[in-house]
Amino acid sequence: MQKSEERIKIEYEIEAAHNQALSIAMRMVQKEFGDKLNDALADQSFIKRMQNRITEFWEIYRKGYKRLEDLEAREGYLAMFAYANEIDLIAEQLPWQNRIFCYYPFSGVDFYWARIFKKVVFEDSAFYEQDGPLNVSNIWWSLETYGVEKRNEIVSILKRLNIISQSEDLEFLSGDVEVCDNLNKFNNQQSTLLIKGGSDVLGYIEKKFNNEVLQYGAIIIGSSSNPLADMEKRFTQDGYFKKFSFEGEDFLAPYAMKLKDVHIFLKKI
Repeated sequence: MQKSEERIKIEYEIEAAHNQALSIAMRMVQKEFGDKLNDALADQSFIKRMQNRITEFWEIYRKGYKRLEDLEAREGYLAMFAYANEIDLIAEQLPWQNRIFCYYPFSGVDFYWARIFKKVVFEDSAFYEQDGPLNVSNIWWSLETYGVEKRNEIVSILKRLNIISQSEDLEFLSGDVEVCDNLNKFNNQQSTLLIKGGSDVLGYIEKKFNNEVLQYGAIIIGSSSNPLADMEKRFTQDGYFKKFSFEGEDFLAPYAMKLKDVHIFLKKI
């Protein structure tokens, strides 16, 4: 995708702010908890102190994405269409039965993936109903972005651009995605699990599934904080093989983190 000078500048500011915030946060984790990241994330007083330290970069990041939204409209939604096209390339690697339903924890407002599934359940602790509670312990976008009004606006834009279909079935859940709920009701051969955006995939699997065997027919991982070799070793234990790896392109699209380092694992039949 050919980038304008304005786009290059905005992307640089967003990524620089993101990297600065992560660097500060990880130094704080190392100083107070050593290698015990999960302990740090479970400590609400630590989370609040960490957020206060990165507020400056957080605001730069959020304002940068707002500028990126405005630029997209002026430049004909170049990055949004490019992002959708890359998702199509990934979809080609999925068996047809695993393009029916997708469970997407830690989703943020990255609703592009509804493009390739008949139904997607997006779950994030920051989602809230109009008058309901809001969990703000770990979010990158503004509070308003996670709200009902902005979510509906994003979905409307994606449908207007035909990035997702008018009849697409999207469901939003709010909750702690790392807690086992109803024996992980989406964990079955017909479902696809999607995790992206820099998440600790193996930490999530350990917490969420504990002694439960993974049954998802397909698992899509993007930009994991875990080395690929470690994920391959873990998923092999539950009967998966790596079908496909996708490096991705170096651009940012509104409402989503960068689509990089994507891997598809399929369950052996």
